[in-house]
Amino acid sequence: MKVYERDYTVLTSTERSEYDLILEKEKVDRLGELDIRVNLFRKYPKAARHFLSLFPNNYLDTVDLENSEEIKSVVNQFLTMLNDGSITNEREIARFIQEIKAYYILGSIFNYYDFGHHEAFIFPEFQLSSTYKVDYLLIGRNSDGYSFIFVELEHPEKQITLADGELGNAFRKGIKQVKDWRSWIFGNFSTLTSTIIKYKHPDKQLPDEFYTFDPTRCNYVVVAGRREDLNDTTRRIRREHLEEQKIRLLHYDNICDIR
Repeated sequence: MKVYERDYTVLTSTERSEYDLILEKEKVDRLGELDIRVNLFRKYPKAARHFLSLFPNNYLDTVDLENSEEIKSVVNQFLTMLNDGSITNEREIARFIQEIKAYYILGSIFNYYDFGHHEAFIFPEFQLSSTYKVDYLLIGRNSDGYSFIFVELEHPEKQITLADGELGNAFRKGIKQVKDWRSWIFGNFSTLTSTIIKYKHPDKQLPDEFYTFDPTRCNYVVVAGRREDLNDTTRRIRREHLEEQKIRLLHYDNICDIR
């Protein structure tokens, strides 16, 4: 699925001029033949920030998060629609995020990991194979390189947990799905690479972590239900799944925590 309306692998002449101007402003002194520079990345034109990234058309621009009032308004709208039943299933949630370009809602999942603060990307409806399609693939970078989060959205209100706090069908279905993805990825990582390479900047090369399968770089998330669906038993089960299976179970209130 296309994330943005335009193609960020190309800059307009105006964007290129604005970018070049800021590059000149980064030069604050000289030491012999060497320019002493300051980093003004956040002042680059938005298109340039996308253009410089590994996947320009899937880049999550953290500068957008500075518009906190607009983001807060969209998140409150999302929560209101969940509360009043205007959004009734996971497909409608994905449609809301896509239509408003509120990808930062899913991007908030990076808050639960130690990567994504250097660079972050989102790939909605990422096709693993003819059999498997990931609701959202998140890719983030830290000083150790790139890691992956495979996200499955499940129902926000139906069959979330049982009366005793055990997982209901929504979570169980999501867990089975991500386990199937994990098994497929283990044996077919090169196919994932062949797909992801289509999205990269044409002038950049994918680093080694996209070619060599490392299970420690692969993370799995299931999102279902609301905060009130969970009790102490459910929270214990969540911790067990994270520790034993590296599957993180979140509810939709969790992903509305935009920090």
